[in-house]
This record gives sequence, C-alpha cells and structure tokens, in this order.
Amino acid sequence: MSAGDFPPEILVEVLHRLPVKSLVKFTSVSKAWNSLITNQTFIFDHLNRTIQASNGNGSLFLQLHHQTIECSDPYFDHHEEFYSLDSDNQQIDHFSVERFPLSRLIVWGRSTVVGSCDGLICVFDSSLCHSDTLIIWNPSIRKYMVLPEPIVTCMTGNNPLLFGFGFDSRNKDYKVIRIFPQVEVYSLASRSWKNITNRAPPFLHCKPPQKTTQVFVNGVVHWVVCRRCNGQIQNFILTFDVVEEMFGELMLPPHLRESTSVLSVLEGGKYLSVLHSHSEANQGCFRIWIMREYGVVETWSELFCFDSDHYRNNILDVLALASNGKVVLSLRKGTIVLFDPTTELLNPLGDGKHFRAFIGSYVQSLVLIKEEPHFLSY
Repeated sequence: MSAGDFPPEILVEVLHRLPVKSLVKFTSVSKAWNSLITNQTFIFDHLNRTIQASNGNGSLFLQLHHQTIECSDPYFDHHEEFYSLDSDNQQIDHFSVERFPLSRLIVWGRSTVVGSCDGLICVFDSSLCHSDTLIIWNPSIRKYMVLPEPIVTCMTGNNPLLFGFGFDSRNKDYKVIRIFPQVEVYSLASRSWKNITNRAPPFLHCKPPQKTTQVFVNGVVHWVVCRRCNGQIQNFILTFDVVEEMFGELMLPPHLRESTSVLSVLEGGKYLSVLHSHSEANQGCFRIWIMREYGVVETWSELFCFDSDHYRNNILDVLALASNGKVVLSLRKGTIVLFDPTTELLNPLGDGKHFRAFIGSYVQSLVLIKEEPHFLSY
C-alpha cells in the first residue's frame, strides 16, 4: 500500500506523530506532501501535539559562549554552541558543536538570545551597546530570517533598551518587542515593524543592567525594571500583552520592591519566577520566588534558597527552573549542573568555562519551514 492509498485524515494523523526532522525530509516526497506539511494549520497542529505529548516537560534551550583565554579581544575570538536539554531524561543533545551558524550576520561575532518561543530563537547582536541586528532562527529545521532595520535606529547609550519575544495566539503571529524608549513591534506575519502608541510606564533600566532578561508566560512578556518613586528606587515587573499590544505592571514581593540587589525573571517551570541575587553573611545568596496564581501579588512565595558555597561548589548563578522542579545552576569552576532540591543531588551537565549562558524553554517545531524569500536555509 502506498502513501496515496491512505485516506487524507489518516495520513495527516500519522504525519502529526512524526518528529520534525522526518517531516522536513518528507517535504521532498511530492508537491502534495510539501503543501500539506508547510501548511500553517498543519504546522500549528503538529506543534500543539508535540507540546501536549511532552506533558509540560519541554526541553530547555542552552546557549554557551566559549572564549579563547589567549585572545586579547573577546569580541573577535570566541565560539558558540547550542544544546537542547531534555528535563525528563536530563541529557544534552547538541544542535551544533560548530561555530554559531549565523555568526557571519553578527557584526562582532557576539550574539545574545532575546528569548525562545515554539522552537524559534530570537537573537540580537550584543557586541555594540544598541544593535539593530535581529534574527529569528529555527535550529531544528536549519532556517532563519534577518529582521529589517527597525523604524528608530539607536546608536546612543542614553536610553534603556529592552527586547521581548512572544506569540500572539489570536492571530497566530510571532512578535518581537523593542523599547528604546519608543515602542516598536515586529510582526512575523506582516514582515514589518510598527510603532505602538501605547507607551511603556516610565522606567530607569532593566535589572540586571548588564544583560537582557525576559520571559514569555501566559501570553505576556515580562521584564524586571526599576523607577524612581518619591525619591526611592522601586523595582517592578513590566509586562507586555502580545495579543492586545498593551503594557502593564506586576508588583514584586514586598521586600524585593526596594531591594538594591540583582533581580531577574527566570525561564522554565510553570509559573512566573524571579531570581533574587544578593549578599548575605558575607557570601552570595540566591532566592527563587514564584507567583503561584498569575497576576495575584499575594501568591508570591519563596521556592528555593541557595548560598554561593552550597555543597562547596561555589554557585555562580541560577540559570533556570526546569519544568520537573529541578534547577539549572552554573558553578564558578566552569560547569553547569542540574540541582534536585528534593534529593539535594547535583548532576553535571557540561563544561562551560569562559562562557555566558542563556536558558529558555524549547520545543522542536516546523515554524519557518514554508519556502519564502525571507526564510533562509544554511
């Protein structure tokens, strides 16, 4: 029996269950199969099935920046690797052990991940203070697109610059948000930037200022920022609803609102999470807070607390919460580990000496598979 003998609904059901790499190969079988697999309805049905099959235990996407010690200028000699960490089997699968495949598009070769959503990775050139180079990349199908230049270019460091990336579920559209302080939104569906008249609440800078940190939860992009209020610095979570394209605010736990410590939103897990990094008793301390009921300030609760010398492993940073309740940590000696709070065991994941790391939720998908001039292969 050939594939053409199957009823269409049976064929679609079978294809929905196949992995992305197999479906990419099957686009070459025939024009009919290509048309089916690259159809938007099929793409989103396959994605939803993949997410449901993972039962909320999706992978975490890890970006490592390797730099050669001997090099006097870290911008020119470095190496990037991308991995998928499955939070169930705790294994790392390499997407690439080569140089970041799109490094030629980055002016000085240093990229920073804005965020990840449905298998798409949004990357920008972070070698200059305010770069206008943005890329949307799907590693699982080896495709990417370079976004057109924003309406407002920025070459000055006088204003805060925030990026966000998320999915508009109403219009099935992926959007990049750029605040400088004018607000622009890029729509993947329309392939264009537009100005947003709804202005963001005034804020001074993103915390921590040395890196871009955002998470997409519940259809909303979140950043931790601060502002001056009655002569005091006040921390809060700035939000952007990707569907309505409206800004909002979420209050932090009371004793974090005026904290001078480093605060950042965390990727992974089922809840909106905040990392509080501060000094306590002459050593670093990391506290993870989660909002158990989204939007309800009273439901903030402290989930974990680590000190920097926990188990004498010198924790450098908390990178993410895995959906299975474990925590991804980076250690000062250059390793990345998965910590299980219930057993207090550390599982080494890899050597990350001389790196910066980004971790975000990740699932393999077919988004960008359709043959269009803007979608490029490598």
